[in-house]
Amino acid sequence: MLRRHLVARGHAGLQAGAQRWATDPTGVRARFAGYYGDLPVELSARPLSARVVGRGQGPGYRYENVLFESHPGWEVNATVFLPADLPPPYPPVIVSVGHSAKTRPSYQLPCQYFARAGFAALTYDPPGMAGEKQPGNDHFADGVRCYLTGDTSSRYFVGDALRSVDYLLGRPDIERRHGVAATGVSGGGNTSIFAALLDDRITVIGPSCCFAPQGWLVLDAAYASCPETLMPGRLRDGIDDLDLCAALAPRPLLLMAGREDEVFDIAETARDAARIADRYSAAGATGRFRFFTDEGGHAYTLRQAAEFAGWVRQWWHLPAHHPLPAPVEADFPLLEPDAMQCRPDPSVHMRSLTVARAATLASTRPERPAVDTIRRLNGFTASLPPPHLAARGSAQRIWFHAWQEWLLTTEPGITVPVTVMDPGDDHPALWHFDEADRTNGIARGGWLTAAIGHLDRTGPQACLITADLRGRGETAMAMHPFEAVNWGAPDRFAAYVGAAIGDAPEAMRLRDAWQLARALPPRSRTVLSATGAAGPLALHLAALLPGAFAAVVLRGAPASYASLLATEAFAWPHDLVLPGVLREYDLPQLAAVAGCPVHWLDPLDGAREPAADAPPGSRRNVTDAEHLALVRELLYG
Repeated sequence: MLRRHLVARGHAGLQAGAQRWATDPTGVRARFAGYYGDLPVELSARPLSARVVGRGQGPGYRYENVLFESHPGWEVNATVFLPADLPPPYPPVIVSVGHSAKTRPSYQLPCQYFARAGFAALTYDPPGMAGEKQPGNDHFADGVRCYLTGDTSSRYFVGDALRSVDYLLGRPDIERRHGVAATGVSGGGNTSIFAALLDDRITVIGPSCCFAPQGWLVLDAAYASCPETLMPGRLRDGIDDLDLCAALAPRPLLLMAGREDEVFDIAETARDAARIADRYSAAGATGRFRFFTDEGGHAYTLRQAAEFAGWVRQWWHLPAHHPLPAPVEADFPLLEPDAMQCRPDPSVHMRSLTVARAATLASTRPERPAVDTIRRLNGFTASLPPPHLAARGSAQRIWFHAWQEWLLTTEPGITVPVTVMDPGDDHPALWHFDEADRTNGIARGGWLTAAIGHLDRTGPQACLITADLRGRGETAMAMHPFEAVNWGAPDRFAAYVGAAIGDAPEAMRLRDAWQLARALPPRSRTVLSATGAAGPLALHLAALLPGAFAAVVLRGAPASYASLLATEAFAWPHDLVLPGVLREYDLPQLAAVAGCPVHWLDPLDGAREPAADAPPGSRRNVTDAEHLALVRELLYG
């Protein structure tokens, strides 16, 4: 259900965008630039602090290992390949790296080729891949946490490319007249496109093995994509790869692909390549787009390097003093990885910069969030229909409670299962949301049955209401085949696509809970309970309905959204992340407007360890018996 809903929303956005952007490439660029805020201006105002940290040579080329700054304190570990025997100045090419390291063949080979063809070629490791920039830069766990501050993690990939432009154009041995060429494979191809959309100094672009319709790759095939390509709002805005490439016109674009690519379907790529050609022609740039394929797989081959070198020569009108090298791999031995090491400072990384951004936001936002702010951030609109509650069979008397299963329709196409165990109207109520399943805590005489006095003939009793909000328990998403890889998972798909459609699963679940409260209004004495990843949702609900609950009890929940950033490890479901929340409020601020006491039991950090910044009054090392006793005290007094 949740996957189907996300896919439908994504397709709706892309279909609307297909009509909107086909004739508005300027609008595409403006909307896309908005995902990055003032990033180009912020970076260009900073000193590069560049320094050479190593040199070497190979057959027909020499190289320099260089460090320079991108974001504050963040060092780019670049290797610049230069012609061995030609005098400067050299026309510059940036070879951005994808999900790999600059030492791998898909980056070394083209850089060597470009240098032997007379170019200066710069390559560098992206954050969080197999190279030198891994700690604090996991592009999944740290990338998804960038959503918390309303940012795209792409700012760290693209930022390095933009600063590489600054660095190259500042070198005295570089020919500056033509600007810079940008190329790369897979994620490096994406970076080349994205950077070119933000910087007109990139005048020729050659992405490889990175292009596919988002509706097919991300939504239908459910390819295990990454946060950096799914910026908050991208699918909502309907911006497809086709739109991004077409928006580069009239700059020359050589789109490259391998016919045996194991990730991107060549037929899908070829179909959209024809559409890009049509848009280039409509923009008066006929002939400035070309689609090149070779026999390779998901790799940047020497054949592609030769094609791109010729493409750049053509459009920059470079003199062909000597023929391009033959693309024979045996003639291009790889450097040992150690030869290209720069050893950048590991203390500044994606997560540390996000922590700093979160701290800045915390210093400027209001102390108490308004209900309207909470509603806006979580997608509450006037069009939200009334909920519909339908019984699943008849109620069954089980000891001292009537057990009734319900189906709650919260939005068109969204139905969540609800369990109600009710001893009668004159009893208090316990609402409970569980991270895993609504039966967790009920099965085998669990703590919830003890809390409501399910088997207690003479003691106090309470009504239990619990639901599997969308994506949890009975409504959990099944694994898709692409998610069998070690970097894939249903919660990741949900988090990244949810952010891209502008409606996170966590916001959807909050609307489900709010609709439950409309269908089954809380009784005069109702305690709201939640465990684990369900804690933030419960706190949101209490803040939206101030005074509706007598108390809120959170056990093993995040101490705050900021605390999710505090640890290198991230042990929570990725779809717990609520994009942009730290621009507006944090969990302790929600507690302040809940209108009832909030009991924090064992609050946790991003690694699901005891949080160092636990809210005031939190209790640690709470036993199951103490947890149960607290809930019963709040229910029965």
